[in-house]
Amino acid sequence: MSLQGYSDRINHAFAFTAKHHPARVSRNDPHSCLIRTSNVAVILARHGADEATIVASVLKLLVEESGPARLDTLQGEIIRKFGTMVWQAVDQASEPRYDRFGRERSWKACKMDYLAKLTRAEPRVLDVCAATEIHLSGSALADLRRLGAEYLETIGPASTEQTLWWHGTLLEMLEHHATWTRPPMLHEFQTLAAQLAAHLEGI
Repeated sequence: MSLQGYSDRINHAFAFTAKHHPARVSRNDPHSCLIRTSNVAVILARHGADEATIVASVLKLLVEESGPARLDTLQGEIIRKFGTMVWQAVDQASEPRYDRFGRERSWKACKMDYLAKLTRAEPRVLDVCAATEIHLSGSALADLRRLGAEYLETIGPASTEQTLWWHGTLLEMLEHHATWTRPPMLHEFQTLAAQLAAHLEGI
């Protein structure tokens, strides 16, 4: 895909996310869903991902943050507007943040089940996951360098030890995955994760 501009289908995915996101969407908040998904989409485009993969990456955060009560409605709308293949990628790429009763799960439980999902996932899902982690790691590094250690909460709810565990475990899985072959993307994630670890371990 060209970096000169998004396709109509990808633009539609951004508009759909803005319309259906449960929180107010801002174009100026650096942590808003549109800014985050835009960055992930650019990373995927830079690494040669196809349109369906980029569309799935845009819709992933929407599905994760909407909660189980809206999942059936979103599933039907995504299939109708973007197709079954995109929905399957979104479903596989989304973290299982809620249990079957609609209660939010702990960070560790969510990551453990997410890792199990990813080991069985198709390559486009791993593209979305790796691009997301590249963006999150790069954003965390930028915050640390610019704003200092007191802004560590921008990384997310995980502790330093949990962040290091997650990156190490995920990287090991990606390195040995039977069907995922994106050496440049893997190398970019490895480099950022190592730089972030050096900052975190030095604090």
